[in-house]
Amino acid sequence: MKLCGVEIPPDIYIPEIDPESKAELDELHESIILERAQRKRRLAESPIADIIAKTKTAPLPPDANKPLNFQVEKLRLLSPWARARILYVMRDQVTP
Repeated sequence: MKLCGVEIPPDIYIPEIDPESKAELDELHESIILERAQRKRRLAESPIADIIAKTKTAPLPPDANKPLNFQVEKLRLLSPWARARILYVMRDQVTP
């Protein structure tokens, strides 16, 4: 199994995640998406939206578009419980 293209060694134990945890993480993900959409809508409807749009912001760092990566050593430091949840949340970046 690979995460972000980095092989996860077979000696790192990653348990199956229980259905309740999956539902909780999915609900959290949906709430984050909803909150972002609401924030965007409120900004568009704000009477000062044009002022906010003209406000200068700090530029993104040069590495902002780099692909995600991780370190196997850091994954080893996590509990099996945390590893399972990290891999579930990042399931779009997990490959066989």
